[in-house]
Amino acid sequence: MTSNIRFGIVQGRLTQSPPGCLQWFPQTHWRDEFTNAAKLGIDYIELIADVQHNAENPIWSRAGIDEIKQLVKQNKRTLHALCNDFIIEHKLPKNQNTLQQCLDVVARGGLLGTEKLILPLFESSELTASNMDDYITSLRVIADAAHGAGMTTCLETILTGRELITLLDKIDRSYVKVVYDTGNRVAFGHDLPGDIRLLGERIAHVHIKDKNAENQNVLLSTGLVNFEKVFSALHDIHYDGPFTFETQRGADPLRTAKFNMNLVEFFHAEGAARAN
Repeated sequence: MTSNIRFGIVQGRLTQSPPGCLQWFPQTHWRDEFTNAAKLGIDYIELIADVQHNAENPIWSRAGIDEIKQLVKQNKRTLHALCNDFIIEHKLPKNQNTLQQCLDVVARGGLLGTEKLILPLFESSELTASNMDDYITSLRVIADAAHGAGMTTCLETILTGRELITLLDKIDRSYVKVVYDTGNRVAFGHDLPGDIRLLGERIAHVHIKDKNAENQNVLLSTGLVNFEKVFSALHDIHYDGPFTFETQRGADPLRTAKFNMNLVEFFHAEGAARAN
């Protein structure tokens, strides 16, 4: 495989989940994902804080954090990103309890040594062009704390590229960047390659997934995302960061992950070849 591509995968996507559960902490199987990631050549597991507080999630205890770090070391992986899904079901702006939970997650990320804090601003915390001013103070507080803990804050929103630039200008923190999620973007009808080229170096993290016209997460290349155009645009902006799979598991999550890696490598190489 191409050695210069860094792959990650969202926690739980290397384990078959219960019916109807897409984003799911892999319960008693979470340790196995580090071993399987090493076998596949996936560099990191993007850790998640559940949408509802889960005391069994190892990030919430010092012993659990120590075990995560040991598993990473044993399997020669890295600790790259921690995603706070809690805000999807708990309103962030002007809510002190949710803000405190975010700061608790930041503290956990600092103990782990993760490089990025991912904030998915959807559903209960959906950030839009019309309400973004309500979020500025909270996002500054979180981002400042994350920066102090050694993490870049990466925002995942429904905004267009131009709206994201407006948001980042309002936040006015160089250590706040964008998560570019291919599946979510196509689901909202955005111009994926156009937005990628517009955002440029503001993109610090890429989630790879595909969605169909019903907004369902589907196997890569079976939905609406034109991966050829996406990777051509990523090449044009010289994106050299990792690609994190937030993908449908298929019948066999490990086999699906292999397919996904091959697909990304193919289109990554195509983008480079067309530019030369």
